[in-house]
Amino acid sequence: MAPSTNLRGILYMLASGLTFVFNDSLMKLAMGVFPPYEVLVMRGLSGVFFALCLLGFTGEITVHRRMISRPVLLRAGLECIAILTYILALAHSPIGDVTAIFQTTPLLVILGMIFIHREKIVGLRLILVAIGFGGALMVAQPFTGAVSPYVSLAFITALFAAARDLAARQISKDVPAMVSTLILILTVLSGALISGVLFEHWLVPSFYYIMLTIGAGLFMMLGHHFTLLAYRNASAQQVAPFYYSFLIFAVLFGFIIFHDVPNLLSFAGMAVIVASGLILLSREEKPEKNAYQHPDL
Repeated sequence: MAPSTNLRGILYMLASGLTFVFNDSLMKLAMGVFPPYEVLVMRGLSGVFFALCLLGFTGEITVHRRMISRPVLLRAGLECIAILTYILALAHSPIGDVTAIFQTTPLLVILGMIFIHREKIVGLRLILVAIGFGGALMVAQPFTGAVSPYVSLAFITALFAAARDLAARQISKDVPAMVSTLILILTVLSGALISGVLFEHWLVPSFYYIMLTIGAGLFMMLGHHFTLLAYRNASAQQVAPFYYSFLIFAVLFGFIIFHDVPNLLSFAGMAVIVASGLILLSREEKPEKNAYQHPDL
């Protein structure tokens, strides 16, 4: 691809990271007053609306039975578990810490490709995955009490997000990406609704908080749209390293909006995660286009 095309792809990936962190920030603001799953349901309704608008604009709004395949449903179910744990971690922990631990998803995808899809085992790859996971433990600091214990839920998010990305590899190319995304959003919305009814006492939202969740839904859809444009305009090798811009934006937003300042051990862990991930990506000949997606749907 031409350098200008690759540059557009990189800019789209940076825009994706920025919009996803905007989404997380608006969600976290709303969760300062309302229960997490109630906020997720409100955001999910907004996401369905914007997904249908985009499908109508592209002319792909028709959903055929063949599009609702086992891999599509499996991906949606795994994402549902990932986001239900992610939303609790985000509600009770600094956005930068949660995002940092989620950055281990690409490492877990590579591990899954080795043990599930029987790809060739390379010692260096396993070492880098272990180092990256060690960096996540430095961020979580599970035995020091320095950060919220809820941040540990981000490990479950990363695990199920990696399984989701492995499942996405089996989805037929005949299924439009936004149709698969709509099914996924509806699945997450259903899971959030059931969890909210079972475990939360819901409140009547004011107009301000409704607008926050509508904005979150819009930024979520923009994030996925920008991710798609990034991979359409540049090679995966060019774009994938800029996935780690999510972490930079999350730390900045956490400081500016929520006044969260990670401690030195957390910063060191973030650096370890990014370094191990970038080295792994640089050694991958064919990074997956479906991998490394944000869990917010």
